[in-house]
Amino acid sequence: MNTMTAGRMESVLKAMIAERDRRIADLERQLAALRKQMAEGPQEGAAAAPTAQRMEVRAPQAQAPRSVEVTRVKRRTGEAERKAMREKRQQQQARQRQDNDEKADKAGLEGRSFLYVGGRDCQVAHLRQIASSYGANLIHHDGGLREAVSRIDNVLPSVDCVFCPIDCISHDACIRVKTGCKKWEKAFVPLRNGSKSSFERALQSMSQGDSTQ
Repeated sequence: MNTMTAGRMESVLKAMIAERDRRIADLERQLAALRKQMAEGPQEGAAAAPTAQRMEVRAPQAQAPRSVEVTRVKRRTGEAERKAMREKRQQQQARQRQDNDEKADKAGLEGRSFLYVGGRDCQVAHLRQIASSYGANLIHHDGGLREAVSRIDNVLPSVDCVFCPIDCISHDACIRVKTGCKKWEKAFVPLRNGSKSSFERALQSMSQGDSTQ
């Protein structure tokens, strides 16, 4: 049923209810007149008694369809409210499952330590925040711009993995990292670029058991 049809049906129902109300009011007026006649004289009252009885019987019957319609409207309203509550509860459960899955993934990197070599200085603070959201610690080396490349050898034994953005690292630093990773048996993860999203995707892959980007 489309919106236009529902609107027409509602109008028809309202008109039917209004017509029933009018008829009931007419019957009540007629009933009052008959009762008045009965009070004025026995003969008139006796003649009118059967009619009054019929009126009293018909009046409740006229109200019955209206009561049925009200009951139907209440039932439909209740069904719609219950459906809305079910959908809301399902959405909340879906969001809760998603949150739990994300927490479980991030928990896989809890307490781990990573070395990030190269990249842009302006991104380092953001990269540390991303690693922290996974419960991990991030150590940064600028790849030889200001820090000695030899420091990489000192840091490697204490980390679990090394990330290198291939577009923001010198050739010498990259060779040093690869050699040190083989020596100390550390995972080497090359990143396509030095962006935050590239680093976060790598962490997501690691949290799901894949050490490659």
